[in-house]
Amino acid sequence: MDPRRFAAAVLIASSLAAPLHAQDDPPPTPEQFAERAAASERAPLFQSEEPLRVTLRTDIDYLRRERNDSVEVEGTVTFVDLDGSEVTRPVDVRARGEFRRDRSNCNFPPLRLDFPRGEMEGTVFEDQNRLKLVTPCQDNRDDYQRYVFDEYLAYKVFNVLTPASFRVRLLEITYEDVNGAYEPRTKMAFVIESDEAMAERNRSVFLEVPQMHPVMADADQAMLTGMFNYMIANLDWSAVFFHNVVVIRTEEGRHLTVPYDFDFSGLVNARYATVPPQLAEQVRRVRQRLYRDFCRPQLEHAAMSAIFNAKRDAIGELYRTFPHYQNPDQAEDALDFLEEFWEVIDDPRNFQRRIVADCLEMPR
Repeated sequence: MDPRRFAAAVLIASSLAAPLHAQDDPPPTPEQFAERAAASERAPLFQSEEPLRVTLRTDIDYLRRERNDSVEVEGTVTFVDLDGSEVTRPVDVRARGEFRRDRSNCNFPPLRLDFPRGEMEGTVFEDQNRLKLVTPCQDNRDDYQRYVFDEYLAYKVFNVLTPASFRVRLLEITYEDVNGAYEPRTKMAFVIESDEAMAERNRSVFLEVPQMHPVMADADQAMLTGMFNYMIANLDWSAVFFHNVVVIRTEEGRHLTVPYDFDFSGLVNARYATVPPQLAEQVRRVRQRLYRDFCRPQLEHAAMSAIFNAKRDAIGELYRTFPHYQNPDQAEDALDFLEEFWEVIDDPRNFQRRIVADCLEMPR
């Protein structure tokens, strides 16, 4: 069997008709949807593009050594607040992730910051909880810092394409070990909007489900997700089994797929990134693109070209004005890589050959 068809072939047959349940039962009222959307939209953390300076003081040595994603350690965060004052608040920290939590892959794991409810009111972290923190995989190499910037900008590109996307905020973060076992150092990282907050901002509820038949997905958002992942050459995702994708249900009942975690993409081109084994016959390297969403009637050149070309200048501006790359050539390298995508999206024959010819057959 063609490995690209495998995910669709092994779907549970009953998933087509099975309802997808949200954590909210019964669903919010229209007034509640509106209130939650307004509150999430104005979250102070995501109102600025400037890196937020933060000092995280906790048992860094334990987090680096043990990598246990079920154990939280206590700590504090110190940051410059909205009024310019320095504020210190408690936080619980744990390691997270799969690949990067493995010590053989990374010497510093990604983290999750859990803020106690009620402790952050009136601060830049108001209403935030369970924030994913994306850190350099190796804390002693400059090229791994670039990967953080490249992945951050991938999130920003999807923000340009649709509000049904995760917002991100850069942090200039200093790590201090409470026991002095880890030499303090300052790195650039970023935090990702929580699943629930992203859903609420889009007048939706977050669905925590193991899989979904692709016919249930909103076709426009599904194709946007598929084309975006093709754009950045990301193969490390599945909108069937929700690998690096979540689903939210809108107030009107549409199921929107929202991707995350782009460090294995060709755009980032991390040293540790590999091609998924099931695609090894089709793809030789992570910089190679392959369209991985399903064949839908709406997948046609004129519509996709119009959507993406309308955002082309804004996407280019993201890179040209990004001030944190250590070398300006890094922004141009990213734009050169994206240029190959524009060549496909601008040419009907290329679109047919590179996109439509590779779309996945919709399972019955």
